[in-house]
Parts: sequence; C-alpha cells; structure tokens
Amino acid sequence: MHGLNELGFKALRLFVAVLDHGSFSEVARREGLAPSSISRQIQLMEQALSQQLLYRHTRAVTPTEAGRLLGDHARLVLVQLEEAEQALQEQQSEPSGLVRINAPVVFGQRHLTPWLGQLCERYPKLQLDIQQTDSYVAPLQEGADLLFRIGPLHDSSMQARILAPQRFQVAASPAYLKRHGTPLHPEDLAAHQCLAYKGVAGQQRWFFRQGQQDWRPYSVKGPITGNHADTLTQAAEQGLGLVMFPSWLIGEAVRNGTLVPVLGEYQVSNSLEPQQIAVLWPGSRRLSVKVRTVIDFYVECFGAVPYWDRP
Repeated sequence: MHGLNELGFKALRLFVAVLDHGSFSEVARREGLAPSSISRQIQLMEQALSQQLLYRHTRAVTPTEAGRLLGDHARLVLVQLEEAEQALQEQQSEPSGLVRINAPVVFGQRHLTPWLGQLCERYPKLQLDIQQTDSYVAPLQEGADLLFRIGPLHDSSMQARILAPQRFQVAASPAYLKRHGTPLHPEDLAAHQCLAYKGVAGQQRWFFRQGQQDWRPYSVKGPITGNHADTLTQAAEQGLGLVMFPSWLIGEAVRNGTLVPVLGEYQVSNSLEPQQIAVLWPGSRRLSVKVRTVIDFYVECFGAVPYWDRP
C-alpha cells in the first residue's frame, strides 16, 4: 500500500475516470494526456496493490472485482477531498476556482454568453469552463458543476433551482401575416405554412389549450423543417411561415417587430408535460461558494420575471 499512497489523488481520479468512461483514450483526450500515460498510471496502481484492477479489451476496459471495490472507495475519498477544498474556498472573501458549466447551445449563446463580461469583471478569480451541447449529458461522468436544462425535470439524482417556466409562442413575420392572414384558432393552422422543428425524435408536435382544458395536438405542415431553431426563426423572419418556439428564443425578434405573435389567447407547447428552465447540480455534492455564486449571478441577471418574457 505504500506504493499506492505515493501515487496520490491524481492517480485515483484518473482511475475513477477510466471506470466511468470505460476507455483510456477518452480519459486521455479529456485530460490532455497520452493514452499510454493513463495506462501506465493504472499499471503502477496494480503493481502497488499486487492485484489486477481492469480487464483490457480491444474497444473498452472493464473493472475486475478488485477494481470495482477500489473504485467505490476512491469515489468516497475524492468526494471528501472536494468537500475539503470547497470548505477552504469558503473561508476566502472572494469566490475563486474553476466552475464547469454545461448548457444547451442556443440558450447558452442567447442568455449565458452576453453576461460573461459582467460575471468575470465582478468575480475575476473565477475560471469558467463552458461546454455547450444539445446532446444528453451524464453530469457525474462529464464532471459538470452545474447544468442549465430546459424541459421536464426527471433526474432525481440532481438538485435543481427553477429559473422560469418555459413559455412558447407562435409567431410569423408582418409580411407573412399580410399575405396569408392571421390565424385565429389552432385549426386555422391547417391552411398556413408552418416551419416545424424536426430533431432525432421526429417532427415537433404543436399542442394548444385554453385555461385548464386538456392539451390538444394540431397537425402542421410547411415548406421547411429543420433541427436548428435559429435557421427556422430566420426563415420565419423572411416571411416563409409560422414558427412555434420558446419566448427565450424568439422574444427578441418579437420585441423588435421582425416577428409578430399570434394565437395569444391560447397556451401552446411542444409537450404535454410542464417544462422548466432550470439550473441543476449533482445531488451528491455540497454546493460550493463558487458554484452558488455563478447560479445567483444568473438568477439576478434573468430576474424574477425573466427579461425575455417582459414586454
């Protein structure tokens, strides 16, 4: 065990990362190291313990029973170390250190990036690592400290602070409405050109209701579908049809008049489930001062009623 002690926390962290990702090369890519360096660290651990920790396959590595046991204990040690570091940080008067943020691409561009200057000016000792993706992210595997998420909240392993409900609007350009008229009822959409989002799950459905009535789906069609919201929004601004998107995405276009909302007396959504804009963090982690600082900053920026929903 003396040899394992000499390897230190870095070796344990790399070992846990290999368990999480099942790959030397993936961990090496994330750490900026050579795969051979990661493999060598694991070999040194195995030599120190006189036990095989991993089965090495062509495409992946998997833990032995000894590897699983060490991994379980290593995770506890690393969590305790992180909590100790956080406690030391909290003694400082100014938040500092690395905060790893994950966010959807367009939301990050529209509502996180514009505030970065103020955030860095107010807290110059913070270091931010911002990863933007619309793919599913496993928070513990990716190592994110906080995640901005939009939609139904299902992950019970995460703690969440809801920033705002997600509110959808149907809108079109003034030129389109002048040529084709304004729909007054969702059934009128059958006679209109609608620009629908189409992702990996298929074409987005448009649901409408009034008050507390049940949601009703309405079929829409049009000349363009696509998997990028900005493309469809720009197409709508050019007069090619109606779009249904969240207010955080098209609110600016509505305010500057390039898009005009319609069917305002109806609630509209792309899902039967309530949807939230929220910031999440792993429930197993104590919320550090630096992470809480970033969360509180964006809560302040967005406002009790988010600025994209204000007139």
